[in-house]
Amino acid sequence: MKVAMFSSWQVRCGIADYAAALVAGLRTLPDTDVDVVGFDREAHPRADYARWGQALNSGQIAHIQHEYSFFGYLLPWRNHFGALAGQVKRPLVITRHVSFDGPLTVPAGGVGGLVRKAKWSMYNRWLGPYARHLNKDTFDIAQRIIVLSGRLKDHLVARGVEAAKIRVIPGGAPDVPPARGGEAVRARYGWEGRRVIGQFGYIAPPKGHALALDALARLPADYVLLIAGGPRLERHRPFQEAIEAHIAALGLGERVRITGYLAAEDIPAHIDACDALIYPYTHADFSYSVATGLAYRHAPVVASDIYGHREIAAACAGMTLFASGDAEALAASVRRVVETPTLREAAREGMQRYAVTHAWPAIAARTREVYAEIE
Repeated sequence: MKVAMFSSWQVRCGIADYAAALVAGLRTLPDTDVDVVGFDREAHPRADYARWGQALNSGQIAHIQHEYSFFGYLLPWRNHFGALAGQVKRPLVITRHVSFDGPLTVPAGGVGGLVRKAKWSMYNRWLGPYARHLNKDTFDIAQRIIVLSGRLKDHLVARGVEAAKIRVIPGGAPDVPPARGGEAVRARYGWEGRRVIGQFGYIAPPKGHALALDALARLPADYVLLIAGGPRLERHRPFQEAIEAHIAALGLGERVRITGYLAAEDIPAHIDACDALIYPYTHADFSYSVATGLAYRHAPVVASDIYGHREIAAACAGMTLFASGDAEALAASVRRVVETPTLREAAREGMQRYAVTHAWPAIAARTREVYAEIE
């Protein structure tokens, strides 16, 4: 079987990481080959999308990794999904990575927040038929739809998509190198003997960095915060500047370090430097960053109890959830896992089981079964 897959590719993007791992897993399976139609996450004219759609006919199965921003986002005169999908003549699978149904869960303070709230209200209430098109018709053209969480399936079914077409297949736990070299990282920041909390991933509003800082302010002075990442794009730089202003306002300058973008080869040492990993997101349909943190099987994972995290936690006994948006609860959870050796050991055992059951070869095999259903 030959599959042609459209996805972001070889760029700084969680879906690109997801697709690379999935494609590598698929290529190890018998009688399975994958051609990647790569997208660079830059703006492109409709003609390029039409050309990419035609390229998807090179396989027996066409597979689209869908994120609204890949196609010009939501505005109808900018959304080019139809130009791509309209050219596909093969049986089609779409993986839906994000949903815009439900309440607004991104922090929405200030003027920018008011604008986001107004746009969200317009999209979900006043533009109902167009919202239905984006959330149902876009995906209903596929013979099969893959989602990474049960919540995403529920949203599609509520919109009227046939449940029998939808398969829930979570993202896999990557095959990561051993977490080593943490001593050098601690020495670099002058944090020998400190308790290091790590927050990994791109800096963006839904990631809860301000809440992490509020929690740090409630922890003893020997706790420090490593923000291991930076803005994905230069236009996101104001997100980091807002975090830096919050650090200064709380007087936490000596207890926080922001690394900026981390190359893949630098991540294991930074993971090794941490006593706990935190993911205080306010929104995540699925988090590849969380799955990666679990895959390292080193530091206990503490995450907000949002829907996407709850589903991962149900499959991983080594994950601790706290009430989303509650800095006091986050601080208490961090102290509990860091200062209780039995909890740390139980967390590592749970992460070990998760890394095995959710390894990418198993996820790829489940995806291959979906292809076989419509071949």
